[in-house]
Amino acid sequence: MGIEHNQWRGIGLDRQVQPASSNPVIVNGEMLAMWRGENGPVRVWEDRCPHRGMRLSFGFVRGDSLRCIYHGWAYRTDGQCVEIPAHPDLTPPKTICAASYPAETRYGIVWTNLERAAPSPLPDLGPEDGWEPVRSLYVNGSAAQVEAAIEAFDFGAPSMVRLKHANAIALGIGVELELLIALQPVADNRIGLHVVARGASTPETRASLARRLQRLRTEIEMAQEKK
Repeated sequence: MGIEHNQWRGIGLDRQVQPASSNPVIVNGEMLAMWRGENGPVRVWEDRCPHRGMRLSFGFVRGDSLRCIYHGWAYRTDGQCVEIPAHPDLTPPKTICAASYPAETRYGIVWTNLERAAPSPLPDLGPEDGWEPVRSLYVNGSAAQVEAAIEAFDFGAPSMVRLKHANAIALGIGVELELLIALQPVADNRIGLHVVARGASTPETRASLARRLQRLRTEIEMAQEKK
């Protein structure tokens, strides 16, 4: 898979990233740590502690700092190291800083861009309010196969593509339901789907959609096995 760094990819549902939690994420083979402090937005960092290279997603959150599980080095939300437990009287040098990626939460989805210096604007996918989480799931298949399967899938009512970007598809389902699916390229043949809905989106409707998405994954992977 050719890596286009300057693109926004959905990497998770905002409501599923709990306060004071850290989670591993992979985008085009890049290992990332997605974490949230006890307050505030989700952050996305390189999944590597500057000290010994331990994965920061294995770490733990105290207040609004992410601590490496190996030696407990603490990094505040801007990535700057602020505490080294083995040297409590030392002020960590400014050069000790976790590498961060741009991160935004919109449409109920957490997005990141692998271009750190000058990321392009996040695409406008329409009004931002009213989106409710449906589910996240991972599918064995190429991006092209997954996109084609989504567009042809039976979501329980007539559907049409309303908007399509490099890593997102917006669908109209029936008269009043909208579905937004963010595609996360994990590897050449593995794609994450992060799905939100709005409009006629009741808990029962979202539960039904979650079951249908499971069936979508099964259909894609069964088609892969037949090749």
